[in-house]
Amino acid sequence: MKYDAVIIGGGPAGLNAAQLLGRARRNVLLCDTGKPRNAASHAMHGFLSRDGFDPSELRRIGRSELEKYGIDIRDHGAVRISGSLDRFTVILDSGEKVEARRLLLAFGMKDQLPEIEGLRELWGRGVFPCPYCDGWEVKDEPLAALGNGAKALTFAFLMFKWSRNLILCTNGSSEIDAQGQGALRAYGIEIKETPLKKIEAADGAVHLVFIDGTVLKKRALFFHSPGIPSSDLAHQLGCKMSEGGAVAVNAMCQTSIPGVYATGDLAHPDGLPFPPASVIVAAGQGAIAGRAIDRELLLADFEASQRTA
Repeated sequence: MKYDAVIIGGGPAGLNAAQLLGRARRNVLLCDTGKPRNAASHAMHGFLSRDGFDPSELRRIGRSELEKYGIDIRDHGAVRISGSLDRFTVILDSGEKVEARRLLLAFGMKDQLPEIEGLRELWGRGVFPCPYCDGWEVKDEPLAALGNGAKALTFAFLMFKWSRNLILCTNGSSEIDAQGQGALRAYGIEIKETPLKKIEAADGAVHLVFIDGTVLKKRALFFHSPGIPSSDLAHQLGCKMSEGGAVAVNAMCQTSIPGVYATGDLAHPDGLPFPPASVIVAAGQGAIAGRAIDRELLLADFEASQRTA
C-alpha cells in the first residue's frame, strides 16, 4: 500500500504529526516499537497544563486520538528504507513492505550510559539526565553530577542553580583544565576523581560507592547522557548529521534528503547549539513537520495537475 506519509516513531513528535496529517485527510502510517527514550520516567515537566503528567499516558491518549482520523498504526519498527522522493519503500521488522511519498523520522535517540554497576537500574529513579526535568523535585538537596571534561564543567555550573550542595564526580582523573577547576572551587563545588564502583539506592537516596571504599550519600545523581539515534535509518537514507550525531534539519524539519523529515530529539534544527530534548518541543516540531509535509504534497499534486492539463 502507498501512503502519503509514513511516520517512524510514536512519541510526541510522531503522534502530533500523525494527528495533523490525519486532520488534513492524508493517508498516514505510524510505526512504533514502543521503546521511548523516557520509558523510565513517570512524570514530565515543562509542558503547559501537563506538569507532572506520566509520559506513557500522554502517548496512550495521543494514540487513541488518532483512531477517528483513520491513521494506520503498526507496533513494529522500520528496519530498511530505500527509494527516493514520492517512491520510498519501507520494510518493517514484521516483514511488511509499504510505500510512501514522504517520510518522517521520529524514532528519537537512545542514551549511552557508562558501565557503572547500578546506574542503568536507577536511571530515572535517583539517577537523572536533565535538571530541567527533575531538578526542582530535589532542589537544595545534596546532589552529585557525573561527568568529565569541558562539558561536565558546564553541566556542574548548570546544576549549581538547583543546589549549592554539589559535588562533581569525574570517575577518574579530571580532564578539566586548571582554570575550570579554579572556577569550580570558587563556587564551592568539590571535584572527586576516584572512579565509581557502583551506585545503590536506599532510604530515598543514592549511595555512590567508589573503588577505594568511600561512600557518598546524595539525594540524586545527574548525568547528561550523550545520545545516539535509536535506528540507523537516517544513515541508510544518507541524511546529513550534526556534529553531535543528530539529524540536521531546517526550520521546517526537512533533512538534506528530499521528501524526508525529522523531528523530536533526533532532529537538530539549524541555528540551535544542540537538539532540544523536550516533550513539548517534540510535539511542536511534529506539528511543524506535519504541516510542511501536507503543504509539500499539495504543491506537488498541483504541479502534476498543471503538467497534465
